[in-house]
Amino acid sequence: MYKKSLNNLEQLNIEIKNEFFYLEKLDAPLLRGVNLLLQSIDTKGLKLTPRGFLPTKIVKSIVEVAATVSDERFIRVQSRFYEEENLSASMARVVCESLKLIRVQKGQLLLTKKANEFLALTPHEQYIVLFNIMLGINIGYFDGYQEAICVHNSSLIMIQLLRDKKRDFRTAEVYSVLLLDAYPILEDSIEELEVLDYGEKDKLEIFTLIAETRLFDRLFLPLGLVEMQVAKYPDLDQFAKSELLDTLLDEKHVIDKELLLSKKLIKSLQDDIRKKKLEINLFDVTMYLFAQYTQVPSPLKSSVVDALMLKHHVIGTLKSSYESLYEKLIESVIATYEEFTQLDKIGAQRDELVNEYMHMLDTLIYLVTTPKPFTTVQNLYILPTFIFDILKINYGLNQFSQDFVKECSEVFDEEFAMDIAQLVMILDKLEKDAKKLKKNKPNFRQGVKEFLQTYMMIVLELRSRKL
Repeated sequence: MYKKSLNNLEQLNIEIKNEFFYLEKLDAPLLRGVNLLLQSIDTKGLKLTPRGFLPTKIVKSIVEVAATVSDERFIRVQSRFYEEENLSASMARVVCESLKLIRVQKGQLLLTKKANEFLALTPHEQYIVLFNIMLGINIGYFDGYQEAICVHNSSLIMIQLLRDKKRDFRTAEVYSVLLLDAYPILEDSIEELEVLDYGEKDKLEIFTLIAETRLFDRLFLPLGLVEMQVAKYPDLDQFAKSELLDTLLDEKHVIDKELLLSKKLIKSLQDDIRKKKLEINLFDVTMYLFAQYTQVPSPLKSSVVDALMLKHHVIGTLKSSYESLYEKLIESVIATYEEFTQLDKIGAQRDELVNEYMHMLDTLIYLVTTPKPFTTVQNLYILPTFIFDILKINYGLNQFSQDFVKECSEVFDEEFAMDIAQLVMILDKLEKDAKKLKKNKPNFRQGVKEFLQTYMMIVLELRSRKL
């Protein structure tokens, strides 16, 4: 149970610090509530109410040890302890049911074998299990707001943002703005939120309202990841990262700019290819890797290198030279993805990102352009194939289907489907132009740039969706 949870977190690119397992004080309300509930069930079971809820005595006990700062303001004004009215008790039960630690039989709540396995874990191991399951549970079940997938999907990024920021108390609105600055792609999802009955609030205010309840009150506080300062009306509550969060996760360091795809990097790789007499089409391999790494979790570097090595029948030092170059290129593609999807770097400036993105496109143009336009087009032919293979293997979309664009729109959206169609149309036009030209012209070069830009938009969209 614990090892499976830890492996799943690693798949989500969440690395737990070793220091966490030596933390003396592990303060997490949900951990206390889950343990108390399990320990309240003896070998005969725990008798539920006629309606199937926890008895009020148990609910009161859980509330007393597991209520968060946010819950306490409501507890002060209530005198009854019903499971359906107390979040800490309800959440403890839902989590135990999701982990299959408990089951109901003839009005009795019984422990399962997994419960005994859970209780045998150390508190730190138990916490990892709870942390993992809470990232998968639909937290919206506890707040009654609209589905708002964009809020749920931003939970991991928000955790990392909290971890990377200084420990200052800020409102949920401030964190939402910081999140958008770090992950601008989220703006499109926020625009899809339903207005419903939120008065005159705009989409960002609605996102903040849901995020404060769903992420801060229902996820981060129960897990002990944040501390809360309760404000008096009309001031807003404020949150700051806890010592637990600092100890749990490593800070995400700024991406190494030297790894980003650039002319400097490409020229360095070209020098290696020339000196070591390697037979590598650098453009083909680079674009192939961009297609391969649309997948999340990313494929193992070793497996991708092995696939690339299948076309080289070499051994010894020469084999090592090929593998080393491929590994450098893979690191560059991964770093470039991280930079432009903004999931592993907090606080990037948008102008800076735009400049880096345009430089990357110029690098690709430099890499693919040859003195003869027709040869340049020949180098571009393989790119749509990379995309169509990904769509077929991962989404079941067949490029030869008569309704391919429509099917693509249903799986993704109309804009994405049109990007696919645009990619093919630009290539057809470039092929016709190349047959008439003996050397490159400004219009032809612009067409190549549009083609490469469309390709990169497609692969970035695919990876962002997976993330």
